[in-house]
Amino acid sequence: MNKLIYLLIITVITIFLFTCSESTNVEDLATLKGRIYFVAGANLPEPLAGATVSALDYFAQSQTNTNGVFEVKVDLGGEDGPVEVGLQVSKAGYETGTTYVNAQKGETTLVPDLTLLQIYSDTTTLEDSISGDATHITVDGIHSTHIYVQSSGLQETAKINFVVTDDQGRLVDSTHSVLVHFNILSGPDGGEYLEPDTMRTINGRVHTVLNSGIIAGPVQLDVYAEANGQTIRTLPIRMAIYGGLPDQRHFSLAVDKLNIAGRVHFGIIDNITAFVGDKFSNPVAPGTIVYFSTDYCIVEGAAVTDELGQATVRFESAGPFPPNPIDSTFAHITAWTYEDTVLRNTINTGAKVLLSDVTAPIQISPSSFSYTAVNSPVAFDYTVQDIWGNPLVGNTSIKVSTTAGNLYGDVNVSLIDTRSPGPGTTDFQFYWAPGDSLDDPQVFISITVDPPSDGNGYRSVGISGSRNW
Repeated sequence: MNKLIYLLIITVITIFLFTCSESTNVEDLATLKGRIYFVAGANLPEPLAGATVSALDYFAQSQTNTNGVFEVKVDLGGEDGPVEVGLQVSKAGYETGTTYVNAQKGETTLVPDLTLLQIYSDTTTLEDSISGDATHITVDGIHSTHIYVQSSGLQETAKINFVVTDDQGRLVDSTHSVLVHFNILSGPDGGEYLEPDTMRTINGRVHTVLNSGIIAGPVQLDVYAEANGQTIRTLPIRMAIYGGLPDQRHFSLAVDKLNIAGRVHFGIIDNITAFVGDKFSNPVAPGTIVYFSTDYCIVEGAAVTDELGQATVRFESAGPFPPNPIDSTFAHITAWTYEDTVLRNTINTGAKVLLSDVTAPIQISPSSFSYTAVNSPVAFDYTVQDIWGNPLVGNTSIKVSTTAGNLYGDVNVSLIDTRSPGPGTTDFQFYWAPGDSLDDPQVFISITVDPPSDGNGYRSVGISGSRNW
């Protein structure tokens, strides 16, 4: 009796643990809803019931109801941004269809309608509808709008179905069958190709498959046929070959402004851009998520790449600041992304922004001078910097003026955006010469630092010189 009770307790515990281990966090679920059709005998689409809809790479399936409607719930786990999910639709007696959508956890995504083609095991029992000559070629159903470069580990082919009809919209019969040609009109020239490049219509239907090469870029397909002495064709079919997964060697970060007066003004915005390429030096697929962080100030947390593989966020001057500005006044920004979405391997890169402080008093040497009737120039060295020895922000204006005599050298300067102190950025030199007939008993020279509105601050200094009779 005791042994029986013991076995019952073990069974209950096992069932409980199994149930817990199989639980799913509802917040991680993305809902995909859509409708599946098939082409009936009258060439009109009708809802397809009982088709199986499977989420590729996810353990999620559903079946269409009598209206062809399905709903699949996909567990995206820890993915915070949009995730591309492939859906495969199948049913006995029909060709398998595939489509891709961007899903996000906690949200419902509408899937574009998909039409499956019926497969006839014995074409001799199928009576072709009587048609006229072929006059139109059109795309049949939904196809992938993009694929990825070879060896990316992502989808590298896309099947595109076409129908050929007469001027009444009827699929061309076997008597009016035509040979359809498939040609790449333009592409990135990375070895992409179509297979097959020709196909004769069967019940008015043909297809081709675009295979990617090793270079990303847009592709245009030309599809045409000769019928009754005339050429019929579609508008160019536009596809895209996207880059592969991010590669560490092709991952870099750049800042719009190298130097901002971040310790003077809160709220200065600096754009930070990540450049993300794959191992073939192509831009990664648009929509690739890049994450950002900083040790000081504030930065937006994430952005997605565009067609050039660029993802831009805003960096904002705010607390906290580097605690020991005499040692460092830099904010370090880090960007990271996944180079392998399955193993979750990450890569990262970084950049830094100088957070300069208020303008320090201008230093000039010599601080006074004398001159005679002889036209002999006097050399001056002066320093313009913030209180920690950093250069001031770009577009800061420095002007040297005099009440008499002539000035040469660094007397009208517009500072460049830089993080490096030294000649031309913090250290400058000019010459003053009395000329041949200066009778003024005293000369005044002034240096003025005029910053932009978000700059380090205004400063000026003046020195005087006396005539040595």
